[in-house]
Amino acid sequence: MPNLPEVPSTPEPPPAPPPPPAQPGRGARIWKWTKRLILVGLVGLVLILAAGVGAYVYFSRDLPSVEALRNYQPPQVTKVTCADGTVCAEFYLERRTLVRIEDLPKHVRDSFLAAEDADFYKHEGLDYVGMVRALIANVTAGGTRQGASTITQQVVKNLLLTPERSLPRKIREWILTPRVEEALTKDQILNLYINQIYYGHRRYGLEEAALYYFGKHAEDLSIGEAAVLAGTPQSPHRINPETNIVRAKSRQRYVLGQLMQHGFLPKEQVEPELEKPLVLAPRPPPPVGAYYAEEIRRTLIERYGEKAALEAGLRVEIAMEPKLQAVAEEAVRTGLEAVDRRQGYRGPLGTVEAERFERLKGLIAHRIEEAGRRQKDAEYVADLAPLAKAGPEPEVSQEDEGAEELRPELAPEGEAPPSPEEALVRSVPLRPLKEGLRLTGFISAVDDKKGIAKVDLVGRTAEIAFPTVKWARQKGKGSPSSISDVFQVGELVRVRVLKALPAPASVEATLDQIPLVQGGLVVVNPANRNVVAMVGGYDFERSSFNRATQAKRQPGSSFKPFIYAAALGSGRFTPLSTVNDAPEAIRDPYTGKQWKPKNYDGRFDGPMTLRQALTKSKNTVSVRLIEAITPATAIDYARRAGIHSALPENLTLALGTGEVTLLEAVNAYATLQANGRYSDPLLVLRVRNVEGKVLEEHAPAFEETLPPAVAYLTTTLMRSVVEEGTATAVRELNRPAAGKTGTTNESRDTWFSGFTMDWVATAWVGFDNNSPLGSTETGGRAALPIWLDFMRAAHQGLPPREFEVPPGVVQVRIDPATGLLAGNSMPGRLEPFLEGTAPTAEAPPMGQVDTSTFFLEDGKRR
Repeated sequence: MPNLPEVPSTPEPPPAPPPPPAQPGRGARIWKWTKRLILVGLVGLVLILAAGVGAYVYFSRDLPSVEALRNYQPPQVTKVTCADGTVCAEFYLERRTLVRIEDLPKHVRDSFLAAEDADFYKHEGLDYVGMVRALIANVTAGGTRQGASTITQQVVKNLLLTPERSLPRKIREWILTPRVEEALTKDQILNLYINQIYYGHRRYGLEEAALYYFGKHAEDLSIGEAAVLAGTPQSPHRINPETNIVRAKSRQRYVLGQLMQHGFLPKEQVEPELEKPLVLAPRPPPPVGAYYAEEIRRTLIERYGEKAALEAGLRVEIAMEPKLQAVAEEAVRTGLEAVDRRQGYRGPLGTVEAERFERLKGLIAHRIEEAGRRQKDAEYVADLAPLAKAGPEPEVSQEDEGAEELRPELAPEGEAPPSPEEALVRSVPLRPLKEGLRLTGFISAVDDKKGIAKVDLVGRTAEIAFPTVKWARQKGKGSPSSISDVFQVGELVRVRVLKALPAPASVEATLDQIPLVQGGLVVVNPANRNVVAMVGGYDFERSSFNRATQAKRQPGSSFKPFIYAAALGSGRFTPLSTVNDAPEAIRDPYTGKQWKPKNYDGRFDGPMTLRQALTKSKNTVSVRLIEAITPATAIDYARRAGIHSALPENLTLALGTGEVTLLEAVNAYATLQANGRYSDPLLVLRVRNVEGKVLEEHAPAFEETLPPAVAYLTTTLMRSVVEEGTATAVRELNRPAAGKTGTTNESRDTWFSGFTMDWVATAWVGFDNNSPLGSTETGGRAALPIWLDFMRAAHQGLPPREFEVPPGVVQVRIDPATGLLAGNSMPGRLEPFLEGTAPTAEAPPMGQVDTSTFFLEDGKRR
């Protein structure tokens, strides 16, 4: 077929575009997003669960076991009872006395629930509703303003964890809280809480808080008092009723409101408490015997360990008699202040600019307005001593009653820390105004014409009259001639209130000064060797070093009675043996050194009896005696009397160059007083554990370590010291007494040890750094007044008693001029001798005396 031409084909139309997909309906779209959200939620939930499990596992590591709480015993106070049955000291890490929850009235238990956790008996440890409520409140406030910790959580925090504020600690708390709820009953948890928490002023547990603030046991608290204490743990250092009664009352009203709101108490029982003023217990009397108590504390730690001594609730009975202890402390204070005044005024404690003082005064006055008043307290004044120490970091004593505690760890979460100035103001102690009060004030005016300086005590003004400060001679200056020679405006000075006159009259005061010189006094009952009083320094709060037991000082001439006792005991000397008081160069065979003994007064009086030599405290005679009997013999007598410290075995021992403690010295003198009967001095009499089991008990164990007749003769020699020698001031006691003064080189140590039939006491005065006291200070001037002040008070109401004469002593009437027997026709006096050593020759008539025929050999060198 022929090829035909191609005919062009008609193009096919393009295919129609597919129709647009159908749009899903609204319901489909919702379902789609719902599935996505569910998926994300499931993934998130899994992640949250995984994170939760991981966190639980991570934070559960090394958590403490809650089983320990089943038998948990919080630390308890060790209580020390004195001879009169009163509790005179307490030792503790935390001052706590346990009470049982079942012994508390219902309103007391309910007050704590109302204050801290009203649903305590309903929840299982964690209050989820409260946690959400606190979260909302804190978010709204923009910071931590409200907590949601249950009582169980607080027990966990206080007993199993730490007060640290952090999320890890909070997570551990959440983990442990249910475990505690499973391990303990609700009552057990509440019991732990009430006994563990802090209530301010170093009081832990409800019982101690009730005793401190209201003077009653926890079981006796009223509704209003229970509400106060239940509200205190929220911020114990700030809202306790003593530090700030305004805040305490506000917090009490809140707790009372919660008691009504949650149905714990009916309205008619609660409402009367809302406006009733808070009444605090009278201020307890100031404690006595701080040095004595510290010695007991150290003894208990040495014997039982620190944990038992401070936490086991031991019951300790000691020999201290509080009334005598108070007398001893006052005697030491008065004696040291007298020495200090003789050494002059050291100037003000510091200065404060008037403008700054006025600013601080306003803040302190506000504290005074809000501070709680105890019964019998007068108005408060401020002790401005912290202002004298003020700097970038002011010194604050947490032990100072009257100062507000600075405890940042106790502050509510979110509370800003105080500024340095606020901290300074809070550290200022507030004191109830009374006669004898010692505190620091601000010199606001000085008037030479009237002879008066005005002292601002914040709240009251005191006036110091010039005649009371004429002693205040400053170093390098003469005695003051006007009040402006002593004070300048702006100075901070220590004052003592003489008369607390009611406002608007000014308080009468005088300048006060804390002595630099130190001293001590120890008193023993010779009948049982009980240490009835012990003072180890001027002020325990300023220096806890106990100079009665921890310091070893040279006794000087107060050691001489033991040398004389050894001489009498040797049989070679009697009280009337004659020894020459004359200068002589001696080569000490024990040291190899050349030595020339001198007497304190620089005089030499020639031949004299032993009685005269001790009465006049002649050093040369003591040296001759120790030469004759040897230092070893003297040391042996001192050891047997009760001096156990190391003593130098050379001739200088005659001058008391060994070092001893006051406690050793007084007990050695007690051995002489008891006619040679020794026993250890007793401080601790009995120790019992908290269950009452006796752990130790002590009674005197006397043994005759010195010949009774020798001890008695030594006592009679010391009676002469009191009656006509260096201690004649003692005669005012109007009773038989014996003793010996002691003064070391340059008056670095001054002593007086002495006794009557009732008491034996040793007093010492000196500087801690062994500086000289000054050429005018002696044992008779510095130490004896302390001893005498104590003895004067301690013997009130006691009849005079003669020293007991033991067997082996004969009383012979002798002629004082010759030492021979007094004839019937001449006057004489009784003199004691050891049997077999009395003179046998009779004194010849006047003008026919031969003194060489009756004296025993004096041990002179051959």
